[in-house]
Amino acid sequence: MTRHFDPAAAKQRLLQLVREKAYRDGIDITLASGKKSNFYINGKKVSLHPEGLWLIARLMLDALRRYPDVTAVGGLTLGADPIASAIAALSFETGQNLPAFLVRKEAKGHGTGSRIEGDLVAGQKVAIIEDTVTTGGSARKAIEAVLEVGAIPVVVLTIADREDPDAAPFRKEFDVVPLVTLSEIRAR
Repeated sequence: MTRHFDPAAAKQRLLQLVREKAYRDGIDITLASGKKSNFYINGKKVSLHPEGLWLIARLMLDALRRYPDVTAVGGLTLGADPIASAIAALSFETGQNLPAFLVRKEAKGHGTGSRIEGDLVAGQKVAIIEDTVTTGGSARKAIEAVLEVGAIPVVVLTIADREDPDAAPFRKEFDVVPLVTLSEIRAR
């Protein structure tokens, strides 16, 4: 079944799913960045949901139309894995044809010892995929691996931006494009 894609309606539905499945407030949690927080956005609750993943991939593909030089998408495992794969699959339908790549947290200890699965070449322009941006630390790890092979990160696409002030240096260095922001999630 082919679905009609309306970006504005898709964003509103994604926002609803994030509020229902991924966003928790009034909790005490330690984030991947090491920061303490009283709220949490678990992007995997939406990126592992059938409709949620479809919405994320279609909205990111729509955003990537503004970056026609991007020829691959990927990011740090585990958060980026389903999203990059869905984007790659749906990009075949949209005619964008964007292969995915996955970045390991550390080089594997066997085979080629590669940190990246997927074919990236020097000079290739790529989009970094992330589920949630707090300080940009996880995306930065993926960016470092991409730079090691000589590829060029053009944009960081994320499901949600926590709008953390500590991400300001990361945002100055990289174009960060969220599908939803903390302000939008909290606005009801």
